[in-house]
Parts: sequence; structure tokens; C-alpha cells
Amino acid sequence: MWCAPVAERPALVALKGLPGSGKSTLARALSQRLGWPLIDKDDIKDLIDGFAAESGRLSYAVMLRIAERQLEQGLSAICDSPLTYANVYRDLRAIAARHDATLLLIGCQPSDEAAWQRRIDGRRALNLPSHHQTDWQRFRALRPVWEVDAAYPIATPLLALDSARPLPDLVVEATDWISAQRRALQQHDHHAHP
Repeated sequence: MWCAPVAERPALVALKGLPGSGKSTLARALSQRLGWPLIDKDDIKDLIDGFAAESGRLSYAVMLRIAERQLEQGLSAICDSPLTYANVYRDLRAIAARHDATLLLIGCQPSDEAAWQRRIDGRRALNLPSHHQTDWQRFRALRPVWEVDAAYPIATPLLALDSARPLPDLVVEATDWISAQRRALQQHDHHAHP
């Protein structure tokens, strides 16, 4: 008699980090490597900024709604945003819990400040929408406020990466960590419900 294989619970991977920290580059690489949909808050904000009141809040709401739709389908997904605010983290946890998904956070912060500055200042040539950080001095003025907002307690597995390291190394470390976290949870589920 044929039995369907036990489905692995979906994962929701959320990137966390300040502008220019390399999280979007890593998120794109992970999406490609894992074959999971990537939901980028800035892609949404790029389109609605100037057309909707509170476009920042709305872009987070849209990102969360799309992430929830992926989990409803049993699909894993990756969310790319700074994840600066505790309320967005709480919403991600609630979405994951509603759909029995594994929430995993990957924090990015480059150890090389000069490289970080080059990343941010280098964005000027990209002609990005005005909400993107393209000026290191302005970023440095805002950074202390963002760091206070982002220092909320986290009760979810979190991988902290030095995003100054080569991207291929980060992708290998992150995918290995994601696999290990999912395996550990699957073993826990198996022992809890044999």
C-alpha cells in the first residue's frame, strides 16, 4: 500500500539588517540556491512610494500578506527587509505559527565599515528611488535610532553573519544552517508525535 511521504513543514526565512548590510544580495542568492520565492519589501515600496500614505507600513503589510500566501500553499519563502521593528517580527512569528512553519532569522552586519560605506555611497550611481539609503553620512546619522529600534528580544533561531565575507561562503553557511534547523525540528516533531 502506497503512503504519501511526510511533508516537511515550510520555512519562512527572514533577513534582518540595516541598509547596505548585504542582506538583499544574500536573500537573492539564497532564493536562487533554495528555489524559494523571495519577497522583498523594497520592491513593493519602490512601486507604491508617493502613491500611498504610509508607504513604509503598507509595504511591510503587503510583504507579510504575500509571505502568508506562500505558507498557505505549503511553500517555503524568504522575506527581505531590515526587520527593524518588533511589531513586524511579531507578525512574522504569528504567520509562521498559523501555518505550522519554521521561522528562521538571518542577521547581516558587515565587519568592514569602509566596505559598508562603499556599498551605500555606490548606490548613488544606481538611480534608486529616494527611500533607499545612498549617502553614508545620512545613514550614520540615522543608524543609532535604527539600532535602538532593532534591539528587541528575539525568541527565534537567528544566524548572525558577517556580511563582509565572500557571498559564496555566506550562502553555504546559511543554507547549511537552514537545513540543520529544519532537520532538528523534524526530529523533534517525530519524537513528540511518533
